[in-house]
Amino acid sequence: MTTSKKTFLSINFGCRVNSAETNQWSQTLIDRGFVPTKSNPDIILINTCSITKKGETESLGTIRHFHQLYPQAQIFATGCANLNKVKDLTNLTIISNDQKEKLLEKLESNYTHQIKDKFSHTHRFLLKVQSGCSQFCSYCIVPSKRPKLFSLPISKAVSTVKKAVRDGYQEVVITGVNLDQYQYGFSNLVQSLLQETDIKLISFGSIPINCLDQKFIDLLKKYPDRLSYFLHIPIQSGSDKILKLMHRPYTSKDILQKIRNLNLEIRNLKFGTDIIVGFPTENHQDFQKTLKLCQKINFSKIHVFKYSPRPNTQARMLFENSPKISKVVLKSRSQQIRNLI
Repeated sequence: MTTSKKTFLSINFGCRVNSAETNQWSQTLIDRGFVPTKSNPDIILINTCSITKKGETESLGTIRHFHQLYPQAQIFATGCANLNKVKDLTNLTIISNDQKEKLLEKLESNYTHQIKDKFSHTHRFLLKVQSGCSQFCSYCIVPSKRPKLFSLPISKAVSTVKKAVRDGYQEVVITGVNLDQYQYGFSNLVQSLLQETDIKLISFGSIPINCLDQKFIDLLKKYPDRLSYFLHIPIQSGSDKILKLMHRPYTSKDILQKIRNLNLEIRNLKFGTDIIVGFPTENHQDFQKTLKLCQKINFSKIHVFKYSPRPNTQARMLFENSPKISKVVLKSRSQQIRNLI
């Protein structure tokens, strides 16, 4: 990147891992003398998403919009969207996720309040500790977009949080593409941050259900004032048939047992989740199992997604060869789940 230009604009789509990466990118520009702006930037950073068709469409549309709005700006685009669809635009540099990871690994997840992102004004720091996924859930495009596994060593995570505390951050949000694949152990990481830093609060973007081991439960009991009592646990479905087709590594019984164990040992926990409605072959009985499971757990927050067929995923082939679920039914199922909140 050239350092002769002095203003930049960062635009982010998708998950909190993307947000953390965008923050790191912004900090590198600030360190080189650039200042953030909301109008007439010299450089534009766009971190894209493709977890759903809508997310990819919005990402690519934003690249085209800002290319037209600021034709003299240098645009750097990265992330999971199919950037080949915009590769012919002038003044556009495409950086693959693999290239991005190599650039960002050296930064050890550091950034400061100077970036002025949507979290920093409330003193929340996004700590990216993991990236990549090799789980290959049948509906998910991420493993093909982020195949390289990365885990931030615990010692680096500790030093990063210490710097964040010195900069004035009061809360750290642990985030990763799939924290179940954090190679140093999710509970080990949480324990070290609690014992070796003075961060006031640790919260979590999303926690895979298999990360909720006894060690994590014990930490919640020991540090009730420093660990968030809200846990977002993406379950996707309550039907064992659908979970198996999704290639999710648990059953509905596992879900209920984990939640029951948490509730037995700790009072006042609140739970959130992600639910996909309309997965290929999902029938009325499958949906009712999901609805009843959500009712039993009493989630306080639910993100509901209508199934979106993504390229080169097993579920897309299943989608193409299965009876289609009508938009009316999809809307009804989505609303029934949302009505639980």
